[in-house]
Amino acid sequence: MSKANDPLTTILQILHLVKEDDEKLQRILTFLQEEFYEEEEEELLPEQYNKVVQEIAGNIDAGLVCYLNLDTLEIKECIREMLDDPEMYAEDYGLTPEEVESKHDQWEHCVEFEPLQSFESFKIMEQFVDNVKNVKLKYQLERALNNRRPFAHFKNLIDSSDYRQDWFDFKQKWLESYVNNLLLVELKK
Repeated sequence: MSKANDPLTTILQILHLVKEDDEKLQRILTFLQEEFYEEEEEELLPEQYNKVVQEIAGNIDAGLVCYLNLDTLEIKECIREMLDDPEMYAEDYGLTPEEVESKHDQWEHCVEFEPLQSFESFKIMEQFVDNVKNVKLKYQLERALNNRRPFAHFKNLIDSSDYRQDWFDFKQKWLESYVNNLLLVELKK
């Protein structure tokens, strides 16, 4: 089949011709969705995990490592440094080194949730910026993300905007989805 008769090429040419006509694009989209596209059913986490998902998302957002006992839904959280050097931190928290190291080590079905790495947090900010409707703020946030110290500049812009709560809601929802997906994977094992 020659490139000129290739169905994909023809479809792309048609799309290019109507790219400025929102009505025609919407008709094409509707047709494609009705005829060819079947959305996968979202896998739902068993209801009893909903509360722990919110708590774990909040903890990893705060930079804590979280452990979840899948049998009892008990959560243990701590800072990474405490796990790396339990003797040093035990005294600060009025615990024995064994207490710092361990309750979760005794759990038969335990899942560990780590705080996000910088690139993951950056991805959340980028996705949020993509959804900002205010053109001026969107431009400022994009510039902040593309310059030095993106986290600090992003925070300063968001904190002084009307989108502050939108940011917190977006980030919490993203983190809950992230935890939800990790939990689904673990439950399938």
